[in-house]
Amino acid sequence: MKSFNRARLMGKYWRIIIDGTGLFYFKEKHCGNCLVTTITREEDGKEIKVKRYYHKVLEAKLVLSADIMISLDTEFIENENEEVSKNDCEINAAKRLLERLRKDYPKLPICLQGDALYAAESIMKICNKNHWKYILTQKETRQKVLAESYEWIQKSGGARKVGRIGRESGDGEYINHVEDVAGKEETANMYRYWYEAEKEDGETEIHEYQWITNIELTERNLEEMIEAGRGRWRIENEGFNNQKNGIYDIEHLNSRDSNAMKNHYLITQIADIVMQLYLSWSPLIKDINQSIKNTSSRLLESFRRQPVTNEDVSYIKRYTTIYLE
Repeated sequence: MKSFNRARLMGKYWRIIIDGTGLFYFKEKHCGNCLVTTITREEDGKEIKVKRYYHKVLEAKLVLSADIMISLDTEFIENENEEVSKNDCEINAAKRLLERLRKDYPKLPICLQGDALYAAESIMKICNKNHWKYILTQKETRQKVLAESYEWIQKSGGARKVGRIGRESGDGEYINHVEDVAGKEETANMYRYWYEAEKEDGETEIHEYQWITNIELTERNLEEMIEAGRGRWRIENEGFNNQKNGIYDIEHLNSRDSNAMKNHYLITQIADIVMQLYLSWSPLIKDINQSIKNTSSRLLESFRRQPVTNEDVSYIKRYTTIYLE
């Protein structure tokens, strides 16, 4: 019933945020698909190099509301076999994931979001080819030529500035088509947002953010674009962080079998979707203001203690509507 339409960017694009995280770490090789890295540590006054093995995952999260961000697709970052000369990486995993999204959701109007790692021309090219929009975090270390071109245009008076916008009433600034000056092929409309905040010691510090997008920027849409860009951090802070340190503990090794490890992770994502809907719908949960961990524990305990009645079973076949605020 179009319950989530308000979450669409500019009333049209569904925001999909991609990000990767580490899952499991081993001192010895776990399987042929392990990623491997070499670390240097000091032992008995000498520096020695030690190999460490690990598994990572890349998630695509669909933003449905301020409180609901569900897993749309998952790509495991892993080596094909033990003989590979170079580790699989997030960018390669992202290419595989985005190709699958294109096939699974060919008509979905998508706005892809990611951190500075994904601000690469290869990812931008995929988006443009698929007629997707993108909002990617910009850092000078990732797109140095674009950063220099933006600064040159800005100093020449070519940037448009909008004051007192955003939650902190900060300042916004944008320049369209920086790629023309930088000599790049992919569209690079760039914008930034900054504001002053007071620290605990009474001094002030400036917080600044910058993004690249292929959406044409205007004074009218700048504030919405800033809010969308800042929302990317939620997959890491409220998504992965909650799944690691909250009720799911996804870094806990439940099995040493590779397929079982993956299946457990995917089941966890399904459980998280159900829990987010439950927390967003239930007015009682909001009134008692208890933690997600306690909510989960009490919900599990109700399954153990409360017998299932014939009336409960009859609801299984009924159409169920969840009303959200």
